Amino acid sequence: VDYGEWKTGIRAEGSVYTGYTFFRKISAALAGFLPGIMLTQIGYVPNIAQSDATLQGLRQLIFIWPCALAIIAALTMGFFYTLNEKRFALIIEEINQRKNKEMATEEKTASVTL
Repeated sequence: VDYGEWKTGIRAEGSVYTGYTFFRKISAALAGFLPGIMLTQIGYVPNIAQSDATLQGLRQLIFIWPCALAIIAALTMGFFYTLNEKRFALIIEEINQRKNKEMATEEKTASVTL
């Protein structure tokens, strides 16, 4: 929210949290849908002894894919997410400076109209 205000000059909390809620619901829907598709793709059939290929597919689904995706996510965040405590403090400081400048301008305008 603060970064968006700093970047655009508009504090859009409602839009940010609406988007957050929407994508959270989409991810919940996918979390229910994708495992079924993946189990079908590896040949899983409930209530029977599974083949070696299916067991290997289960191992990949349970361990290899989550690890690989976690590494990709960590690398992506490491390279592209540049917000740290120092930068955040500068952003907040600049937002406060803008607000103080706007308040000073409003006070001048109010004193002229009186």
